Amino acid sequence: MVYIPITISFVALLFSLYQFASKNNKEETSQITTVLIKLEAIAESILELKGDVRSMRDDLNDLRERITRVEASAKQAHKRLDHMEGKESRSDD
Repeated sequence: MVYIPITISFVALLFSLYQFASKNNKEETSQITTVLIKLEAIAESILELKGDVRSMRDDLNDLRERITRVEASAKQAHKRLDHMEGKESRSDD
């Protein structure tokens, strides 16, 4: 007869522990879900930034090529001017 109240108390204790554990489990699951959602948003942002960096790299390569062409053109223009100045100075003599 003494075992019945002890058994009931033990079952009640187990039940309350189970509810406490499942409540904490639900809270942990909710927190983990929130963290996962934030990580997915960060991953999407990183992919977007990678695309932007690729685009900037392409733009820089294009600008580098244009600068090279402009420098070559300026060099040729200086050569022509120097050549023209040489002819003028000879004709002045």
